[in-house]
Amino acid sequence: MPESGNKQSKSILAALEAELLDAIAPVDPGKERTERMHTRLLDRVHDRGSDATADLVTVTRDSGDWVETSPGNKMKVLRTDDEVLSVLVRLAPGAVFPAHSHPADEETFVLEGETNFGDIHLVAGDYHLAPKGTMHGEVTTENGCLLLIRAGVAAE
Repeated sequence: MPESGNKQSKSILAALEAELLDAIAPVDPGKERTERMHTRLLDRVHDRGSDATADLVTVTRDSGDWVETSPGNKMKVLRTDDEVLSVLVRLAPGAVFPAHSHPADEETFVLEGETNFGDIHLVAGDYHLAPKGTMHGEVTTENGCLLLIRAGVAAE
């Protein structure tokens, strides 16, 4: 069929479709049927929401295990996979963690207390990034602190 004939056929089909849609009269399903459809729709939405939350991970403050990493200092793993490790670290007053380098990015957020990363003083609410390949001085705390640390897992 020539191209102009194809365009004409599409135009006729579009016009026919528009006429058919205009000819359809709205239907009132009635109150009872409308309520049933509404309930079924909400149930489906709820079911999909439940499926979507199946992959969520929650660690409450009372769950998970605190592991003593050195006398008075504890760590709780929140999440770990092939790419990232997320932990809470509670350093006791007077704690000292040696200077170290970072084989992958390490993010620290101070949740409670104060700490020093070498010469950098951090208080609750502060964020610190030690990019891959960098080093910082000793981590110390005079009065103790709680840190949220997310560290990339170095490729072997």
